[in-house]
Amino acid sequence: MTTYEVYGRALASELPLPELAECDGPADVSFRVASLPQAEGDWFDVWPTEHGTPWVRARRTPAGYRLRYELRAEFQVDRVERTIVCDPFDCPAPMLRHFLLDQVIPLALSLDSVVLHASSVAIDEGFAAFIGPGGAGKSTVAIALARSGYAIGSDDGLLIRVGDSVEAAPSYPSVRLWEDSAAAVAGRPALNVDAPPTAKRQYRDGFRFVRGERPLARICLLDREPAATLRFEPLSPRDAAMALVEQSYRLALEDRARLARQLDDLTRIARSVPACRLHWPRQLESWRDLSRAIGAHLGGTPAVEVA
Repeated sequence: MTTYEVYGRALASELPLPELAECDGPADVSFRVASLPQAEGDWFDVWPTEHGTPWVRARRTPAGYRLRYELRAEFQVDRVERTIVCDPFDCPAPMLRHFLLDQVIPLALSLDSVVLHASSVAIDEGFAAFIGPGGAGKSTVAIALARSGYAIGSDDGLLIRVGDSVEAAPSYPSVRLWEDSAAAVAGRPALNVDAPPTAKRQYRDGFRFVRGERPLARICLLDREPAATLRFEPLSPRDAAMALVEQSYRLALEDRARLARQLDDLTRIARSVPACRLHWPRQLESWRDLSRAIGAHLGGTPAVEVA
């Protein structure tokens, strides 16, 4: 097995995970592909399709959870053995890795921590997190800021540790963009340049990424609807907490006690970290103006602009 870093944790995997950086030391969790016995019991929806039909479903097991991707694969998360096992039905390797890295692992981590569905960039010694619904432009903003010299923390996930301070650990060094945003903002070929038009383009080479835990310094909620002009609207702690609830990974949907603890953590984050709503016009060809305006609002000092 090879050991990789993801969300600041060590993941040992028998399946190559080229999206991740290798690391040393003992593994916090291990991953393998194997046949799973048939799961019995009631399932609940984690993420339905846009038409309301089942897509990702889960059921509790004595040691953790079982996740089912309809007609694609099942994953078993065992919290006692600290393992994740995948039984693929019709799931090519890139799709399996996407499920694992961008959905299963953050869902598993959400059992003990807050994991935000967020892109992030480094500002001085902290992170600015960009949250919002799908299609709001989180990854586009991160790439635009990266082109202006800011280092990227994460694309789709940010693990939050709430203690005396609020600390954040990014998922892994990669950004995925839909084809229209990629063509306008990325400025370089994608790693998966031959992917079909329905797949997101993936980027890593040519951009700066930061690893490791840093304080969470700012939160920006991206408005999904295009605006006439770029503007920043301060969010109250109450509104920020509601936005964080909507943009958090949650697996234990049937566990009221765990949901209550997570809500308490999200409320503490909202009270501790300045937050705003970002309205932006979605004029992708003006990404330089967008990144400079956002950078000026966030503060911090970017490095050299990326070509």
